[in-house]
Amino acid sequence: MLTQSARLLRRIALTVLGIVVLGVGIAMLVLPGPGFLVVALGFFVLSLEYEWARSRFERARRKAADLADQAAANRFSSAFTILFGLGMIAAGIVWIVVDTLPASSPWSGGSLIFSGLVVLATMIVSLWQAKQARDAGLPTPAELLEQHDQEQRDQEEEWAATEPVTGPGSPG
Repeated sequence: MLTQSARLLRRIALTVLGIVVLGVGIAMLVLPGPGFLVVALGFFVLSLEYEWARSRFERARRKAADLADQAAANRFSSAFTILFGLGMIAAGIVWIVVDTLPASSPWSGGSLIFSGLVVLATMIVSLWQAKQARDAGLPTPAELLEQHDQEQRDQEEEWAATEPVTGPGSPG
């Protein structure tokens, strides 16, 4: 009985946490912050309990990797992303220090600083991974994900072509 209750509590806790993180990520799609990364994190938390969230996590992870890879491939985009991350950190510090700003608080400033650090960390890791892959003559992480997706699509098409057709008007 205790393990059943513990499983239920775990499921409820992961569901609530996943929905909260997912909501924050969706908000970050239009607000400053690493939206796709946080959305992927929300789906990851939900995927620990729900099968439907696993496929959505993979899609969000691919999108985040693709965006990071695109940013890493373009010098202007990389520079802008780094400056944006530094700007968020600076804005967060200002939001903490200057009491006269609207919604000025350590919480508001801290969330901006955290978002800026996530943006910088994501960009640095993306640049490092892309450089390592290119130096070794290998595909970048986003290119690997795309190859995997193409292989899956090819397998699904092959499977669909070999599966017998049944339904209205078909023999069988």
